[in-house]
Amino acid sequence: MKQPFCFLLLCTLLACCTQMDQMEQIDYSVIKFETAGYTDLGKFHPLMEDYKDFIPFFDKGLVCRITAISYPSVDPNGVAVEVSGWVFHPVNRKSRGVIEVLPTAHMINDGGISDELYAVQGILMMTGYTVIVPDFIGTGISNDRSIPMFMAENTGRVAYDMRRAAARYLWDEFRYLLPSETIIMGYSLGGYAALAIQKYYETRHANTIKVKEVYASAGPYDLIVAFDAFANTGYSAFPAIPSTFLTIKHYYFDCFDREFDLTKVFKGALLNNYQEWFSGKYTEGSVLRMLGTDIHTYMHEDFFKPFEAQNETLQSIRPYLKENSLIEGWRPKAPIYMTHSKTDSCVPVECAEAAVKELRKAGANISFTIYPGDHFTVGYLWILRSFLHFILP
Repeated sequence: MKQPFCFLLLCTLLACCTQMDQMEQIDYSVIKFETAGYTDLGKFHPLMEDYKDFIPFFDKGLVCRITAISYPSVDPNGVAVEVSGWVFHPVNRKSRGVIEVLPTAHMINDGGISDELYAVQGILMMTGYTVIVPDFIGTGISNDRSIPMFMAENTGRVAYDMRRAAARYLWDEFRYLLPSETIIMGYSLGGYAALAIQKYYETRHANTIKVKEVYASAGPYDLIVAFDAFANTGYSAFPAIPSTFLTIKHYYFDCFDREFDLTKVFKGALLNNYQEWFSGKYTEGSVLRMLGTDIHTYMHEDFFKPFEAQNETLQSIRPYLKENSLIEGWRPKAPIYMTHSKTDSCVPVECAEAAVKELRKAGANISFTIYPGDHFTVGYLWILRSFLHFILP
């Protein structure tokens, strides 16, 4: 009986040493922290103050530490950058595991942990899990940088570095060893990020990180599909199209002194004001009011043509869109629970339909649910579904 026990003990020690070695590879700094629990839920979202008493499965005695940390990572071109994020950890209960939750898109640069501790994703701390939320580049303490929107590899890398920094912090502060198994969640831009991180973990770090399951909602998993859908309707209720083009211009062209002619991409008031409108001074709602929802008023006429008939500037971005697609070239191992709105005017439902079709062909296990309502309604349903899944037996 002693030999099997000794073998199991040795395996456990080796596994712990492997994780500790991984944590040693990254540094971090604590920016600020405080404790929070059931009575503080209204700080995460005003609706939680109104409805928390009607949610019977919340643990009213749960106390968590909310900590904002910074850590080193790199931008899409490998340039070093200090990034930030949140760690939510139960301090009077044993953690049930780890959930990595990704932020949604916002354009104003005063968001993130540099301004607040109560990220809405942190509501999931009430499940009793340790919750990790990276800020990503362009928000929090890196808000002077251009946001790398829909850049899959960098999204995975920054989240991976956040996970390592969080692991080090949790060990130093609580002697809590972050488990190798993880759950990944994201909505909207976070839905795209959820699949990007799953791909990064499963293709680059499968020996040290096991993705248990992924909850991806309302994400633009392939930008070619998204742009084609937008061009067909001519309508967008979120100013993500200009943001995406400006991201491509910055990281793929400007950083290498390559010309990118925006007069062949934008027109009208957007062409004259894009530097101001997308400077980080304005919320997405303010930008949308300046832009309007009719894409024809601000995108070049060639944007609405078939690819072969588009101008050379629009054609030049196709390789970068394909490079950052999440629907081709890999086989997800962990099950994916995907949701979307049938009438989503911010992220076309075609993005989810194409992802489900292509990833299933590759052998992925995907559960796909289409909900009624708009983009934001699905966001609330997504978070409710998550609570029910994690808390109810």
